[in-house]
Amino acid sequence: MQPKVPLGSRKQKPCSDMGDVQRAARSRGSLSAHMLLLLLASITMLLCARGAHGRPTEEDEELVLPSLERAPGHDSTTTRLRLDAFGQQLHLKLQPDSGFLAPGFTLQTVGRSPGSEAQHLDPTGDLAHCFYSGTVNGDPGSAAALSLCEGVRGAFYLQGEEFFIQPAPGVATERLAPAVPEEESSARPQFHILRRRRRGSGGAKCGVMDDETLPTSDSRPESQNTRNQWPVRDPTPQDAGKPSGPGSIRKKRFVSSPRYVETMLVADQSMADFHGSGLKHYLLTLFSVAARFYKHPSIRNSISLVVVKILVIYEEQKGPEVTSNAALTLRNFCSWQKQHNSPSDRDPEHYDTAILFTRQDLCGSHTCDTLGMADVGTVCDPSRSCSVIEDDGLQAAFTTAHELGHVFNMPHDDAKHCASLNGVSGDSHLMASMLSSLDHSQPWSPCSAYMVTSFLDNGHGECLMDKPQNPIKLPSDLPGTLYDANRQCQFTFGEESKHCPDAASTCTTLWCTGTSGGLLVCQTKHFPWADGTSCGEGKWCVSGKCVNKTDMKHFATPVHGSWGPWGPWGDCSRTCGGGVQYTMRECDNPVPKNGGKYCEGKRVRYRSCNIEDCPDNNGKTFREEQCEAHNEFSKASFGNEPTVEWTPKYAGVSPKDRCKLTCEAKGIGYFFVLQPKVVDGTPCSPDSTSVCVQGQCVKAGCDRIIDSKKKFDKCGVCGGNGSTCKKMSGIVTSTRPGYHDIVTIPAGATNIEVKHRNQRGSRNNGSFLAIRAADGTYILNGNFTLSTLEQDLTYKGTVLRYSGSSAALERIRSFSPLKEPLTIQVLMVGHALRPKIKFTYFMK
Repeated sequence: MQPKVPLGSRKQKPCSDMGDVQRAARSRGSLSAHMLLLLLASITMLLCARGAHGRPTEEDEELVLPSLERAPGHDSTTTRLRLDAFGQQLHLKLQPDSGFLAPGFTLQTVGRSPGSEAQHLDPTGDLAHCFYSGTVNGDPGSAAALSLCEGVRGAFYLQGEEFFIQPAPGVATERLAPAVPEEESSARPQFHILRRRRRGSGGAKCGVMDDETLPTSDSRPESQNTRNQWPVRDPTPQDAGKPSGPGSIRKKRFVSSPRYVETMLVADQSMADFHGSGLKHYLLTLFSVAARFYKHPSIRNSISLVVVKILVIYEEQKGPEVTSNAALTLRNFCSWQKQHNSPSDRDPEHYDTAILFTRQDLCGSHTCDTLGMADVGTVCDPSRSCSVIEDDGLQAAFTTAHELGHVFNMPHDDAKHCASLNGVSGDSHLMASMLSSLDHSQPWSPCSAYMVTSFLDNGHGECLMDKPQNPIKLPSDLPGTLYDANRQCQFTFGEESKHCPDAASTCTTLWCTGTSGGLLVCQTKHFPWADGTSCGEGKWCVSGKCVNKTDMKHFATPVHGSWGPWGPWGDCSRTCGGGVQYTMRECDNPVPKNGGKYCEGKRVRYRSCNIEDCPDNNGKTFREEQCEAHNEFSKASFGNEPTVEWTPKYAGVSPKDRCKLTCEAKGIGYFFVLQPKVVDGTPCSPDSTSVCVQGQCVKAGCDRIIDSKKKFDKCGVCGGNGSTCKKMSGIVTSTRPGYHDIVTIPAGATNIEVKHRNQRGSRNNGSFLAIRAADGTYILNGNFTLSTLEQDLTYKGTVLRYSGSSAALERIRSFSPLKEPLTIQVLMVGHALRPKIKFTYFMK
């Protein structure tokens, strides 16, 4: 766990626990909450917003009676809504707009919501008819986003004025959607509150007390798997998130492919109590902001966040325990959420990750400055792909994006292994441990982009390849149009807080009122105002700037990316023996913006280089050299042991880990992953001509050329047909005790295999294989000391694979040519049964 620093100076009341899920039953009460959530899903984000500060808002309101009718004739899908208010008539022309709502989308609740019936059901089919968008009074610069179920709810704006409408409190509401016969709807008129918001001028200035402001950080804890250490020179992903199953490692490497993160959002009782009927809209608003961050080109990948399920918990005792202990809450939630996930990725309700939102004040191991927690690199691990977010206002969208970054294997930007990539700009991106300000032009750091790209290229995101059947499309309404500055302050500092007037930070930092020592003060959590918050007459805050609403097209029109030209070939990874070099292209022709699509297809090409033989280095393999470079590590791990040397370990290493530098301490037996990747061009294993490229094993020929089909024949001739090969073989038995020669295999021999099968198939019956070098020293099982386990022996650059003396079939194998001769022996101990030893090898 890494230390966290708070985003602000005050947090909210603790949350309750969560309960088990029941599919909601059909009722108007639950529809209201669901519609609010989905309506606010249409609100776009803070996207890299730098914040806003503006003048106080002037609001007035009237009680209105909406008049709803369907347009006649061929334009039957059009619905018209008339409102008489503020001395004028407002005519809204609306079209159905439920594209953001997936038919497979579900809302579930745990326990009963206050005042509800025993069960709730939110039928997606009904909800699909609720949502509309359109214009006002025919003004092309106007916009409206409304739900017409259970009354009229939503917002619209016209000529610099913003309007918010909802059913009047205490007035029974019915469905107003056009699906209901007009005469039935008009027979039950419903009063609504229509609020109009305009910008005022002037206002009293509040004093800002420095000691009221906590550090400007977006610090969030997470538990990190430190099994592998990343080198500063070459940051690489941990393999905490394993591929989803056998054969799932990507065949197409360095390819930008669209990824879809199907997500379940969970809100506990503290969230339900605080946000009430607006909870679901609020959740989707936060998520839409986070989703836009993942659409920014600085992440260098095509990643789409999609909501497939929302779960609201009303009875705490039925769910996981949510406490101030962030780590324990994460563990509880991860364990609990599994029961609600379908194991089949084809199920529309299957999700790849789960997020819990709570108003609980989360604490780390030392302080309560924690805002979120997630495991690292777990996106395709159903048991650990989850995160916990403390809701402290709309800035929780930043926390959501940050914690999902950890799930995607991103470390903090100030981590040591990010220093070489980030330079001095590591505190202005989403993965900063202390976010003082966000670089809206590049919300993701170079390290974050590198880590997620490497993570996906190494096959750890295969569960994200399936495109959702019916994704929820996140519309483009800005959150500030529905949550003004006062409401944003209430989300963050409580219901009594309001926006501080005339703080000199327009569109950069949200300052809110509070009290300290009986004095009225301004306080901040150093986050910006939401995009769409008014910053003057006819102006909005967008990405930290106050812009004219007439210029919004520049910010709202998506621009899809396209690949630029291929760059020059880079340096070869090796000077001899077969290296790898790369050429790359960028998604910059043009760079995608405003949520446009990131480029898809191959982003990196690689080829073989410097394939000529290397000078003899005392018969050492290239992997041996890499292990020996870490010999100084022995002093740190084994005290002052001067004799510890690192040698390559092949036996017992998983095929997917062949391109990690796994080395064994010679004579001790301990082994470690000393580097997460070997140098490009290193052979994957002694018995293969395939080579490692960026931590993955790729096919290569015996000529050291990637994708070559050439193979060694039996006697080690590259591309040969075996016509020059001579097979040598024999069968030997022995009965005398002690060491006895079986065969001396000459230098140049290839495809060596020695098999020792005991009589009657018994094991450990007193006879064992041994290997002696040309100088008389023993390589294996000498001096009456046995190696019982499988291991690889390196002899003058040749790797000999030994089964272990405890195997029923004791065997020695080697595939590359011997550099020097060696002698195979048998050791007879006590009253051993007569062994049967068979050997074969090939010579030119």
